[in-house]
Amino acid sequence: MGDIIKAACPCGLTSKQIYRGIGFGYFETGYFCEPAYCDTCGIVEGKDASKSFSKCPSCRSKVKFYNPQLNEQEEETTGEPAFSHYLAGKKQWHCPKCKQDTLKFENLGCWD
Repeated sequence: MGDIIKAACPCGLTSKQIYRGIGFGYFETGYFCEPAYCDTCGIVEGKDASKSFSKCPSCRSKVKFYNPQLNEQEEETTGEPAFSHYLAGKKQWHCPKCKQDTLKFENLGCWD
């Protein structure tokens, strides 16, 4: 089970819905999604955190995850992911569009 979240910043950046966490298909695919950003393109979106390298869909450069532990991994992960509540620990995050710590995540609901 996971959360549906959306990123928004006063500068005008708004993400699409991000299906954070795992769904029923995780045990077949190993896919789990976490919010990530590209400073070059100024976007926030959900990326597969089980991969060792996730690319921006626009410029194809490496994205950064908001969860700092995921930026440190150098290999693809296997097994059940350990979810943390890192998003609740901070009120404002880095916005890749205006480069300020003014981005907020809004919880829209849950998904399976």
